[in-house]
Amino acid sequence: MRDASALTPDDLAALLALNPEVILLGTGRRQRFPSTLVMAACLTRGVGIEVMDNHAAARTFSILAGEGRRVVAGFVLGGC
Repeated sequence: MRDASALTPDDLAALLALNPEVILLGTGRRQRFPSTLVMAACLTRGVGIEVMDNHAAARTFSILAGEGRRVVAGFVLGGC
């Protein structure tokens, strides 16, 4: 997938199946928010979702994982 706006709730199924407390969504070189349906797919399950560029998502993942948090990350590759 090359565009965060094209994500659907089904695209997050594998991440949600890991039972995280937070999902970090890297959206390419720039922060681009997915649809409200994608955001709601997490929030209605009590899972936080943070949207940021890929570099920030990778750094944040390292910090949160190092703290022992239940965190997963998904990345949009090739995004603007």
